[in-house]
Amino acid sequence: MSRRLYVHVGLQKTGTSYLQAALLNSTAQLAAQGLDLVPPSKRECFELMVVIRNRYEARRDEASDRATVERFTNQLDKAPGSRAVFSQESLAAAGPAQIDRLLDACGDREVHAVITVRDLARQLPSMWQEDLKAGGTTRFGAYLRGLQELERAGKAKAPWIHLDPPTVASRWAAALSADRVHVITVPPAGSPTDLLLQRFARVLDVDATRLEPEDRPSNSSLGLVQAEVLRRVNAELPEEVHRRYVYGDVVKRQFGAQVLGAQEKQRILVPAKFRSWCEEVSERHVADLAQGGYRVEGTLEDLRCTEAAFAEGSTRPSEGDVAAASVTAIASMLAARGTAEAERRTGEIRVGEDGLLTKVKRKLGK
Repeated sequence: MSRRLYVHVGLQKTGTSYLQAALLNSTAQLAAQGLDLVPPSKRECFELMVVIRNRYEARRDEASDRATVERFTNQLDKAPGSRAVFSQESLAAAGPAQIDRLLDACGDREVHAVITVRDLARQLPSMWQEDLKAGGTTRFGAYLRGLQELERAGKAKAPWIHLDPPTVASRWAAALSADRVHVITVPPAGSPTDLLLQRFARVLDVDATRLEPEDRPSNSSLGLVQAEVLRRVNAELPEEVHRRYVYGDVVKRQFGAQVLGAQEKQRILVPAKFRSWCEEVSERHVADLAQGGYRVEGTLEDLRCTEAAFAEGSTRPSEGDVAAASVTAIASMLAARGTAEAERRTGEIRVGEDGLLTKVKRKLGK
């Protein structure tokens, strides 16, 4: 029997960062159970996805891309376990030709696709936040209307493809067969915190109790007010700061995650006027996945929207709340900068004092 490779393709915002952290924190425990991480690091997984999907085409180097794919194939060949797993959530948007390219690199492995799916009403605010964390400036309502247009036009492209599990599952089933496609549902709010990991572990055939998930979420969310602050800041940033390598470090991770992410949050809810659309789409997704012949871990009932996900009133924060959050953010950044500056100056004084003391000792012949 061929050794298996589980390709976890997302979808985005379905607990992927949490699951990936648990895998990376537990490499030894997984290896003891016959499961290898291939590629073995998050960076290499991302690089392989970029090559497979031909992202950033203008900056691609054919020789480097070929080496990346060959390295993956070699890693699979040398992996000692009976099973391996490759997790990268942006593979959800892979088209048929890109899926074939990945499968060609998998050698004689028996490939299984793993798709994590979440109810639409909870996923929409998370997707909007990711758009903002990438420099977006679109208001939530306008963002939702854009997604509606894509869905109603039947356009299976980003960002809608990451909210369309039946299309993603059908693409992988066409390349693999439906019985090699595993659909894992994200449990509803209020479920045990490790239930998603348990479901994921059952598909990979490992013991979830031997894994080490992170104590704190590795992908921090923003509250309603903080998201609006980031949206407005994005609109004021100069073009050079919006460059990917600059924005990711300075704005997304430092300002967004560390400063705004540390503030008290108010959950982002979907405006009630979108409720009928969300419920209609969700019902269709449940029916399509049920008829697809896929292996379901959890229950498709988890994909139905709950009343608590919708807001009857306005979803726009008040100007007072935005101003208060902005002042708090500025104070936090200044406090961090001030502390660092104070420590630097204290260090300079100590070095100066040590240098003066050395000169005195030399003069005294000590």
